[in-house]
Amino acid sequence: MKTQTMRSMLLKSTLLAGAFTASTLAASAQDVTIGVLVPLTGELGEFGKIVAGAVELGVAEVNAAGGTKCGNLRTVVADTGGNPEVGIREATKMIEGEGAVAVVGPTSGVMVALVDLAKRTKTVIMSPYAGTITLNELGGDYVYRTVSSDLGDGAASGLWLSEKGYKRVAMLVQNEESTISPAQVAKDKLAASGIELTDYVIYNPGQPSYQAELVSVLANAPDAIYLAGGQESGVTVIKEATAGGFEGEWLFTADLAVPEIFDATGAQYLNDRAFVEFADADSSLPEYKAFDALYQERTGAEPGPFAANSFDMANLIALSLEQADACTGEGVNAVIRDIADGGEAVSTFSAGKEAIAAGKDVNYEGASGPLSFDASGTPAGSYTIQQAKDGKWENVKFYPASAFE
Repeated sequence: MKTQTMRSMLLKSTLLAGAFTASTLAASAQDVTIGVLVPLTGELGEFGKIVAGAVELGVAEVNAAGGTKCGNLRTVVADTGGNPEVGIREATKMIEGEGAVAVVGPTSGVMVALVDLAKRTKTVIMSPYAGTITLNELGGDYVYRTVSSDLGDGAASGLWLSEKGYKRVAMLVQNEESTISPAQVAKDKLAASGIELTDYVIYNPGQPSYQAELVSVLANAPDAIYLAGGQESGVTVIKEATAGGFEGEWLFTADLAVPEIFDATGAQYLNDRAFVEFADADSSLPEYKAFDALYQERTGAEPGPFAANSFDMANLIALSLEQADACTGEGVNAVIRDIADGGEAVSTFSAGKEAIAAGKDVNYEGASGPLSFDASGTPAGSYTIQQAKDGKWENVKFYPASAFE
């Protein structure tokens, strides 16, 4: 499959400037508003920039095709910094102040915090990366995501650790929603595979040092450390474990899948020893190839992680507006499942718009893969493992959704 290396495109989203420009435009009578609620600062800021940019690309394509029957799409953008309280405040502004029919882009903790608001105001919320297993119970009505549950992330991590043949693995897990839920699943997978779990340590972010947490881990000399941590804490853990003499291998979760990790920790300590797992699109699919070509044409860079999932959110909402009886969040919610798993397969808004105008049901096949929602509003997912090679991330393994059936 084609290598998607997550390099400086994480720092240079040419679409992001367009996102802020769009957010300042006054709504016209023919506009329909979508809120883009992402972390543009903080540990997940680089991912938030990718999401905002890819949503803007989708919106631009919708509007270039003449917009929806409800009008052109308009975006308003706000930064959560990953903070649920900020997310609630900004989402409320978008819904009550701007009339947003949907709010897209929340991270796991923010997404969970918005469930009650979404249902009370009858506004669709959708995330391209909120895998938390909490949404397995809360999602499904006004609450959707274009990425699979962390059950899949944990399964993929557990499968990779098993295939590598490790005998002894330690787990270091940051005390946050987005890191604990995949770690719980990975822990169970390790036990089922007969791998010895030498330590399972949950640590709090923001500490100046994690030497106390590492004492037992290093003393037990695991073959590998599974690190589910944010970028700031993760860098500290890696540095201190290395200084403490750890010579085994690493498996990181998606938050550490950024190029900055090499400069921050020293590429020589990661090369050939560190791996990272994250939900990823199947780049062999024609829908992804078309998106990839469009993205590179518009930005001059390869799509970053979750870009395809974000692009799909804009198209799902636009096609739902085209199909719905009302230009509201309630209207979108009433038809979005049918749009994601309906009749004639379409992979662009323009093709779907034409099919709907002809009286046909449509099945949007996304750039990120099939998007048929289960009861919790979650699609099946595929995953990529990348390895640190010469100071960058390179693909070494791809697990299609069928690997977990």
